[in-house]
Amino acid sequence: MKRLIERILQGIPQGVLIGFSIALVFSFIYHVDHFVPSSPDFVARFSSNTVATFISALLWAAMGGVFSGASLIFEKETWSITRQTIWHFIITYLGFTPLAVLAGWFPWNLPWLGGFTLIFIAMYILQWIIYMFIARRQIEQLNHLVKSRKK
Repeated sequence: MKRLIERILQGIPQGVLIGFSIALVFSFIYHVDHFVPSSPDFVARFSSNTVATFISALLWAAMGGVFSGASLIFEKETWSITRQTIWHFIITYLGFTPLAVLAGWFPWNLPWLGGFTLIFIAMYILQWIIYMFIARRQIEQLNHLVKSRKK
């Protein structure tokens, strides 16, 4: 439990940094004259842009905590990589989706949820492929190192 709390706390600043960076990029893309932390509908729920930004930062922190905490799944050495991946996907999807809705990234209805789910799956698969490629490369390098030391 201590490791989970530590991991979540490590993910909080990462989530805020990523969320802020994305919001900043979209603020530039849409040529707004002030920082917009999320959709106009989201910002309109609050008394000021500052309050909306504060709530967004809390949601971004929670998102970072979800992803960082869920990464502990991959440290369960008795589980297969398939089992780890399936559980990691379930935890991150179920933890992230409500936060994304609360953050105003998409409305809570079936068409939007379906589209979000397809994007989440595609991004998850892409990220999984990249990490598997990196892991395979590291294993090859370690095997090469072991072989060279045996000589």
